[in-house]
Amino acid sequence: MSFVNAHFVAYVQDLGYHKMVAAGAFSLIGTAAIIGALLLGHLSDQHGRRRLLSFSYNLRGIGFVLVLLSMGIPFLNIPSLGISVLLVGVILVGFSWNATVSITAAYASDRFGLAQLGTIYGTMFAVMPLGSGLGAYLGGLLYDSQGTYALGIWSNIVLLLLVTVTVFTIKEQRQPEAAVAAVAAAD
Repeated sequence: MSFVNAHFVAYVQDLGYHKMVAAGAFSLIGTAAIIGALLLGHLSDQHGRRRLLSFSYNLRGIGFVLVLLSMGIPFLNIPSLGISVLLVGVILVGFSWNATVSITAAYASDRFGLAQLGTIYGTMFAVMPLGSGLGAYLGGLLYDSQGTYALGIWSNIVLLLLVTVTVFTIKEQRQPEAAVAAVAAAD
């Protein structure tokens, strides 16, 4: 998502949309992210984490495909589908953005227990900035070498497809309630 943070407005402008459309579309990402985090986080409490986490990543990939389709894909002879498709794509990207954070936190506590959650999350958030920096840098590097953000978007789509499948195939495992209660009692 650091690719989106760093390059989205410029990318939408490169697609031919006015800068106000690009900025407005970017603001929709934030609004949809709040709704997605709350709704999908709640649903993961009711229906399990793994499928909803996989669904969230898949939804983000579909959103990126729609963003590409909004201006067409010339090498596939797909014509421009317009601004409404761009906005739907942006909403899907945003809706799934923070949902993965809340579901991942809950999934980590389910799988490994609360006693290790600080270490697990601390490790994740120590490594994630490296990936974020690399994603933003590579997006710019690809743009500089190709003159378009399309390859960066396609790379995101492929990676999201891989993570969707990976997360979906992980066995869902919850810590026994007695272990969770023991950790809570110790606090």
